[in-house]
Amino acid sequence: MKGTIRNKLTAGFSGVLILMAIVALIGGYAVFTLRRDANDATRVGARLNSLALEIQIHDLEASRKVNNYLAQTGTAGRDKKRKMYLEEAKFEINEIQTLASKALEIAPTSTSRVKFAKIMEASAQFADAVEKVVAATNAEGIDVKDAKAAYEDAADELHESAEDGEVVGHDASQTSLEAIDRTSSRSVALVVGISALGLILGITVSYKLARAILIPVDHLKEVAENVSLGNLDMSVHRYSDDEIGDLADSFSRMVTAVKFFRMEAQLGQSEEAAHEVKH
Repeated sequence: MKGTIRNKLTAGFSGVLILMAIVALIGGYAVFTLRRDANDATRVGARLNSLALEIQIHDLEASRKVNNYLAQTGTAGRDKKRKMYLEEAKFEINEIQTLASKALEIAPTSTSRVKFAKIMEASAQFADAVEKVVAATNAEGIDVKDAKAAYEDAADELHESAEDGEVVGHDASQTSLEAIDRTSSRSVALVVGISALGLILGITVSYKLARAILIPVDHLKEVAENVSLGNLDMSVHRYSDDEIGDLADSFSRMVTAVKFFRMEAQLGQSEEAAHEVKH
């Protein structure tokens, strides 16, 4: 197909539009991906922090219920209330294990997973110590003092593990905030970079398209001005194989025709002058 001006303009502007569309798609995809990563980091950090805080609360409640149970061991007529405290304590322990299990699944690093696995282990040991101290307070011949000491050790271990989990949750939340900041910076840099690249490519395409049209047009303008002033020694160059190239050929033929007519006119004037001299 012949490279006409219309075809060149259509191809050039279509290329610019396609380029802009590609740049927009790349920028949109990049921003969407970065935003998704930031949201994932935020969700994990916030969820882990929430689970760690809930574990702390249930740990404190479990210890309080067991202590209330032990405080009423020697009180007569309080069996029903003691049983209620014990059941509530078991519920709190079960909640701790459930929450620690969920935190273990979403923990982003091996270090944080170890911390929550330790909470599950400490809660199991705490539950075992509660059963032993309950059995010791309800039976004769069992050293209650040793059972209570073991319970207190297990309770302290669970408290420390829960506090470690809270630190991990806080760190995860802080890390997610830092990830958001990094993602925002990357998003801005990426969008600016892609936009700048698209602008440079668009300017380059537009510049080349403009030169392909303006240079031959300026040349033909110069030729026309020189011919109008009587300078017929201008050579006409054909820069492209399109309408402007055809126009250059027409200009060249026109200059040649003007030269021919001038030579004929000059020849006719010379013959006329010679004829007048003879007579």
